[in-house]
Amino acid sequence: MKRREFLTAASAGAIAAIVNATSAAAEPAGQAPRLKGDAAGESSLAPPPPGVEYFTQERLEKAIDTTTPIDSIHCQTIAYTFNPWHPSPFMEKTFGKGWTEYETMRMARPQFAGHYQPKRPLWGAFNEADPTWAAREIDLAASAGLTAFMIDWYWHSGTQFYHEQLEQGFLKAPNKDKMKFAVMWANHHWPNLYPAPEQGEEAVLLPQEYSDDDMTRVCEYLIEHYFTQSNYFRIDGKPCFAIFWSNHLTKHFGATRLHKILDDWQSRAQKAGLKGIHFQASAEYDGHSQLKEAGFDSATDYHAWAGGEPGKTSPYVRMCETAIKRWSERRKSVEPQQIPYYPECPVGWDNSPRYGKRAHVYVNRTADQFERLLIAAKHFVATAQPKLEPPLIYMGAWNEWTEDHYLLPDEVHGYSYLEAVKRQFARA
Repeated sequence: MKRREFLTAASAGAIAAIVNATSAAAEPAGQAPRLKGDAAGESSLAPPPPGVEYFTQERLEKAIDTTTPIDSIHCQTIAYTFNPWHPSPFMEKTFGKGWTEYETMRMARPQFAGHYQPKRPLWGAFNEADPTWAAREIDLAASAGLTAFMIDWYWHSGTQFYHEQLEQGFLKAPNKDKMKFAVMWANHHWPNLYPAPEQGEEAVLLPQEYSDDDMTRVCEYLIEHYFTQSNYFRIDGKPCFAIFWSNHLTKHFGATRLHKILDDWQSRAQKAGLKGIHFQASAEYDGHSQLKEAGFDSATDYHAWAGGEPGKTSPYVRMCETAIKRWSERRKSVEPQQIPYYPECPVGWDNSPRYGKRAHVYVNRTADQFERLLIAAKHFVATAQPKLEPPLIYMGAWNEWTEDHYLLPDEVHGYSYLEAVKRQFARA
């Protein structure tokens, strides 16, 4: 299938121009891709066709104050990763030998005229738990100026899945020291989305439950397997451990009791020779969350904006502008607790491979609009008071194909998103 068959008639010209201007050709297996974006400046691209809502420079300047200088701020960049792109024993027990979420991708179908589904990765369906492929991902991410991967990590009362990508792939790659990594405990109930039912709620494959003893097991596993790795990402010298559903923990234990549990984690980390642990809230919390009281040190978002009315579409510019608004709202909600908030830049959103006609799809996303969102994040960091140390910007995500937020190259956008990241963050 040709690229432009996936695109709407209105936006095809603009997107094709961007792809032709910025995307790199596919590289042979085993060779590092070559990114063309230089280390500074913004891409120069043709304006969108009439009638297409677009995150233009003018709309960027309306969404955020761009007068603060950003040239002297050297942000570290962290991309979230979702890792179902390899056979994992728990999932194989449920869905069959060799099953991966590539199957969900393959079964996706367009939900409206011009809808780009199924997604077609430029590298094909590679096994991310293979150290050879992990090394190729590391080379690509490092060449684009990414600092670290924030890796989704699943633990349900000792049951694990998808950790093979990290333990068998990334950590055994010969070039692993080129990239730092951290883990985010994706501590939500795990639903069956393969696909989700057309009516009603999806079944729960694995509920998320807690106990004092299990929290200790989680801590000991993290210290033994990850926190002591030389390339683990640290903030203030402490390994950064993110928690997706922080509200779930605080509601279960209570903020004061959870703080005592995390204090015990701090003691265990120090006994292991570490400076301590930096606890980060990643998504599910609100303005009433007692993050500081519960023991958290910082906050961000896994996806600063996503979703919407089922069966509808929105232009990507809405995602950009709403994400910027959310950054400010989140910052104001955590400032009284003296917790820094870090912005996150979403690549896109389309969960139709899982939800079909119930999905909400953001249309007309392009690399130049995402690049303006990155610039907005730099201005947001530049205006933080007190200053963010270190200055961090998150991106969602490296490879979440079944929700349409990925930086990895596909057959439509090529390497253009990573070239945008390189222009903004790779140092000369």
